[in-house]
Amino acid sequence: MNDKIRLADAFEQMLSYRKAAGYATATYRSSIPPFISFCAEKYPDAHFITPEMVDEWIAFYPYSDNGRAVFISLLREFTKYLNFLGYEDFIPGDDYTVRRTAFHPYLFTDYELSAFFTAIDSYSGTTSGKRFHPEMILPVYSRLLYCCGMRPQEPPSLRMEDVNLETGDIYIRQSKRHKDRHIIMSEDMLGLCRCYDLIAGQREWFFQKWDGSPYETSWYNRNWRQLIASSGIPWRGAPRPYDLRHAFASRNIIRWMECGKDVMELLPYLSAYMGHAELTSTLYYIHLLPEKLRRAKGIDWEKLSMIYGKEVPEDED
Repeated sequence: MNDKIRLADAFEQMLSYRKAAGYATATYRSSIPPFISFCAEKYPDAHFITPEMVDEWIAFYPYSDNGRAVFISLLREFTKYLNFLGYEDFIPGDDYTVRRTAFHPYLFTDYELSAFFTAIDSYSGTTSGKRFHPEMILPVYSRLLYCCGMRPQEPPSLRMEDVNLETGDIYIRQSKRHKDRHIIMSEDMLGLCRCYDLIAGQREWFFQKWDGSPYETSWYNRNWRQLIASSGIPWRGAPRPYDLRHAFASRNIIRWMECGKDVMELLPYLSAYMGHAELTSTLYYIHLLPEKLRRAKGIDWEKLSMIYGKEVPEDED
């Protein structure tokens, strides 16, 4: 977005007026600047805020229903102010709803994944004398997404009794569609969790803040952008934490193909492990494989569609 400076200056001006009038500004300051930066990096040639920018930001940022409504309300007031200044930025109406957009996962290369985890393992955050530091938690949290295919919102919900550090069993409660499931960690993942547990000490939540409350998905998302930048991965591609889960699924399928395994026989196990409601959600990951690889391994996609009687969904599960 060419007008990042214009938006930033107008935003500060609006906050000055609100503060002078006795209104709070903290919520605006935590919500709008990240959106402005996102638009500037994702749409470098744009001149105004558009509905597409708003839709894509909301699809990218893991808002709760209430958080989404708050953001839209704040953005509405900001864009009204921009229009008052004579600009043509899009103003979300009172009945504004986010339009569903086609889902396109970011496909990490081997080099990018290596650089990403190197950045995580060398991360140094501010500790402020508190026991539970980001540099302790981010390597474990991130590998649960990539090595275990967990959804980004699942690690923060883990209580200590949900993670069996003897057997490697993780009990995921009330996840998507209120379903529970068990998954088993690899030996390497289990070893990492054991090391983290020794440092973290006695606690109620597996990922617990210094005040005794669990870390939220929003906390991980705030660190995500810095980690992506440190990895040298272009931000314009908009990789998201969810894309580590996609990498887990796709790479398992590729490994099976390379080992000559029967992919169709193994897919139901992957589906159950990832907590998919339908096998078609798991079949989607075959679409993410390079076409050359799919042909070489003899996957007949038309036949698969006939077997399961559904198109593979374009959105993640």
